[in-house]
Amino acid sequence: MIFRFLYKLGIPSDAFYVASLGSIAASIIAWAVRSGKDVGNAERLGIFIGLWAPTFMLVGHGVHELEVAKGFQSKTLGDIADRVEATGERVRSTAESAVGR
Repeated sequence: MIFRFLYKLGIPSDAFYVASLGSIAASIIAWAVRSGKDVGNAERLGIFIGLWAPTFMLVGHGVHELEVAKGFQSKTLGDIADRVEATGERVRSTAESAVGR
């Protein structure tokens, strides 16, 4: 149910994967910048932030499954695919004109 809602909102699964990596990075940063007074609190905060990473990964996977089932393609990835296709066409036409000379 929540995956379908997020899918209908148009949030790509890649956003959740990035959020997962961000959670890991934020956890390391929270642990690394701890001060002498609140070492315990900073470590607990780092652990709390880091525990969100698997949740984001699971949500991303659920949305990804819907994307695959419904044929959704991320706009960013679609743009990249179009650019690669256009570049391939230009290279092919250049090669054909060079061989035809």
